Amino acid sequence: MKNTLNLITIFALIFVMMSSLTFAQKPDKEAVKATLLNYIEGGTLGDTTRLCSAFHPSASMKYLDKRTNEYKDIPIKEFLDRAKQGAGKKVERKGKIAYMDVQGTAAQAKVELVYDTFKFIDFFNLLKINGEWKIVSKIFYREEKVKQ
Repeated sequence: MKNTLNLITIFALIFVMMSSLTFAQKPDKEAVKATLLNYIEGGTLGDTTRLCSAFHPSASMKYLDKRTNEYKDIPIKEFLDRAKQGAGKKVERKGKIAYMDVQGTAAQAKVELVYDTFKFIDFFNLLKINGEWKIVSKIFYREEKVKQ
């Protein structure tokens, strides 16, 4: 009987601990989602203030140039400066968060931006810096749609 009571107590403690961990992560998951939506919706609506707010100033963007197959590593400022040229202009695309994983002060996410003839698949690393979730690195792939 004592062993059964001990097991029940242990399982109850594990349940309470797991519940509190899940509850503690919920605000962070919502905050990471908000950062990703600033990226998606800021870019879609031409709201460069919102778009820029998603990134840490020292973030970088890495990709392979499709024309030359050359590896590129640029400061996010270059990407954001190009985006600012289209400020105020809505872009016809649909964006969605395909997945995100939040662990403590680090997170990863995949975002898909679907245009008429292609889509971007973005992968992000985010960190919780001074209480705010910021994208610190971005890599992406551009996938052309197959014409039917």
